[in-house]
Amino acid sequence: MPDPALHKKPRFFWQGVCVLLPVAILAVVSLVSLRHDERHAEADARNRAAESVQNLARAIRSTADDALRRFADLQIAWPDEMSNLSIPHPDKDYSNPAYESEVEKWQRENPQFALAKFAMRPVRLWADGRPIDPPDFLATPEIPEWFLELSPAQRGLWEKMRSDPAAEEVTRDRQAFLASNPSPDARQAAACLADPQKTINQTRPLPSESGVSFQDIACLRLLSAPDASLNDSLLAAVRLQLVQAPSFVSPKLLALTEGLTNRTDQEMPRAVYRLREYWDAQTRAAACLDSVREFPELKSWRPAWWSRWTIDQNTLALFQPMTFSNANPDMPDLTGPGYQVWAVPRPLVTSIFLHALRENKFFIPEYATATLTVEGLPLAASTTVDTGQSLLLASAGQTTGNLFAQNAIHFRVDFHLTSREQMLAAQPRRAHLFIALILGTVLTALIGLFATRRAFYRQLQLNEMKSNFVSSVSHELRTPIAAVRLMAENLAGGKIPEAPRQQEYFRFIVQECRRLSSLIENVLDFSRIEQGRKQYEFEPTDLIALTQITMKLMEPCATEKGVNLRFEPAAGNLESLVMEADGRALQQALVNLIDNAVKHSPKGETVMVEVQAQKKDGLAGADSALSVISLSVVDHGPGIPLAEQEKIFERFYRLGSELRRETPGMGIGLSVVKHIVDAHRGRIVVQSQPGQGSRFTIELPLTRQS
Repeated sequence: MPDPALHKKPRFFWQGVCVLLPVAILAVVSLVSLRHDERHAEADARNRAAESVQNLARAIRSTADDALRRFADLQIAWPDEMSNLSIPHPDKDYSNPAYESEVEKWQRENPQFALAKFAMRPVRLWADGRPIDPPDFLATPEIPEWFLELSPAQRGLWEKMRSDPAAEEVTRDRQAFLASNPSPDARQAAACLADPQKTINQTRPLPSESGVSFQDIACLRLLSAPDASLNDSLLAAVRLQLVQAPSFVSPKLLALTEGLTNRTDQEMPRAVYRLREYWDAQTRAAACLDSVREFPELKSWRPAWWSRWTIDQNTLALFQPMTFSNANPDMPDLTGPGYQVWAVPRPLVTSIFLHALRENKFFIPEYATATLTVEGLPLAASTTVDTGQSLLLASAGQTTGNLFAQNAIHFRVDFHLTSREQMLAAQPRRAHLFIALILGTVLTALIGLFATRRAFYRQLQLNEMKSNFVSSVSHELRTPIAAVRLMAENLAGGKIPEAPRQQEYFRFIVQECRRLSSLIENVLDFSRIEQGRKQYEFEPTDLIALTQITMKLMEPCATEKGVNLRFEPAAGNLESLVMEADGRALQQALVNLIDNAVKHSPKGETVMVEVQAQKKDGLAGADSALSVISLSVVDHGPGIPLAEQEKIFERFYRLGSELRRETPGMGIGLSVVKHIVDAHRGRIVVQSQPGQGSRFTIELPLTRQS
């Protein structure tokens, strides 16, 4: 008993599963990976920010190094330059053109700052905070030792010198004082008291009994006199006091000197103005010294530069460790560790770092802002940002001041997130591209599935057609062979003695052999066409003669079916139409068309074969040129539905089951006809309606030949 599974119709289900399952898995995996892509994009953005912040910190360090060195060079020379320019010099020029040129260049690059407003020389102090330079000139004056060493009698004489208005009495008292054998400083003090004008020219300052130096007192008297006038010697004395022995009286001396400049020539006010700038620099230096001398870090002296903001956070102090020594063995307390302190105002520090940040802003990602912190103090940001609320992306620490401060300044650059959308801007694009690829893959898979399904069922249909074709061929071959065999056996056995009947049998055998030959030729041609081995031999062929010969060959078949054949020649009574063609192939096409028409025509009907030569619109050349020749086969059979008219040229295709049972055939004849017509660069046209017969027309391009 045959296995039913062997005859079970194949199903497309598992093929569809094999196509769709990998695509479904890919789509699911892709959608899951999209959920993690944002996290990866954020990590990638953080990595880029970390690399950029390192590059930005290094670039800021380089830019700030140069700016700080230039400022330090100008600042350290500023007080000395102002001091030199304040010297009265009627015959000598103390100006420094190179330095002035550098100052002008720096001012052009930094118009928001005036160097004279915050330049100062580095200050010096001991590790315990005691000042070295500038001295503490604002401290309360102390009674000098020479006055404390005076005896009561000497003090009495000193008071008389102070109180006696008459010059002779002052001279007598001074001689008595000097005769009492006072100390050398006391003797010098008596001389200063006697002649203030000579006192201002002394280079060594000597404190009076009140602690104020005699030079200061002498300058005050000369500047405060009703008839006071400013001259070179008095200005030089005031300058000497401010430069070498500053005290709490120095501001008063400078103010009185400035008040007398309107009574002098043009050079004198310029020198006093420079002296004022020098004194302001000294005052700033003293204020800086007071602000750093209480730092606890001073006592833990170490041989390395370090920096720190002052208590008011207005100045960045750079500490250069030094070891001071004094050549005077009588003053051992002036030897030991200490510091030289460089001061950079906060506005200038902010400007330097902000300028460096702007110059290198291309390192800052578009989704972040950069903030700068110098020695723990936030200074600048590339844009306004709330660092308490924004997300910190990356941070990098660096040091600067390498060109003069051995990298004593520590700063940090932070990147804060400003726009998460911009940070992940590439991720939506990747997601959209990824989704598009997924949808494209799914769509392609669906199209492939549809095409595969169509091909699958088409193959099933083709297999069924092939099976029907084999059955049809078997039937078509078996019937004439059986008939020929039966007749041949009857003739060979002498069962047909009558000569007329023998001739009829012979004629029938010949007819069946032709039929078999035509059938086999169609099958062979179809096979060659399928394998691409069909070849055509084109040569001049008379189509009218070819048609007439073909009709004579088909007359016995038509007669057997009770169908009449009629030939309709071309208009104009043309005797011949010659064209380059494969005559044998065209004859086979006509045989197939006429055979089909005879099969489907009822008895008594007529099948017409027409030949028409005509011009085609837009194709004909001269009047003597023919563009198209038409070979038409017209029958009066059942007709062909419009929906079937394209399908009948497909291989193995035949009309519905009822027609298939009533008419013989294999379903390859029209397929062979179409291939032959296509090889001749022509076309075959079907005109048919159900119940009204059919017209098959072969149109071939033709140029008439004589």
